[in-house]
Amino acid sequence: MKKSILSDLKSVDKKSIDEVLTHLREHGKTSDLTPLLDLMITITDKEVLNSCIKFWADIKDNSAKPIILQAITDKKYASIQKEMVGICWQSSIDFTDNVTTFVDLLIHSDFETAFEAFTVIENLTGKIDTQTIQAEQKKLKNAIASAPEELKGMIHEAMHLLENQNREDCCEE
Repeated sequence: MKKSILSDLKSVDKKSIDEVLTHLREHGKTSDLTPLLDLMITITDKEVLNSCIKFWADIKDNSAKPIILQAITDKKYASIQKEMVGICWQSSIDFTDNVTTFVDLLIHSDFETAFEAFTVIENLTGKIDTQTIQAEQKKLKNAIASAPEELKGMIHEAMHLLENQNREDCCEE
């Protein structure tokens, strides 16, 4: 069946993609996800791309997390980086352990990707250790002076979000 999925993924018409995505929702394995990423970087039809993004946002299996993170950090997938970062706050997968990745994206990305990264940081619900919080706050503080004007507010707010996370961690028993 895997060969069939891969060959169907080479077709980029909406009907074929929807059929493949339906099949993946019901029977897909984590190993089927990378071919979907490879397809997404070739799609020019916005509606088809949006169907793929919705599929990713609906994934609840934590085993997809490394593949999503690879898509975010691998230059091969740069054309869909913003969308893949957005998936991180839309999905139910917990990316708290990857706060460093999203802080780096906030600091070093264009406005739209930085905004998605900020939204991920804003929606983190897990515990972040104090040492990580302090390191990321320092990184954010150091980035403010050289950041583009449109990012300074988000960087500053991310520092406060992490500070509040730190307070919550210190006061819970």
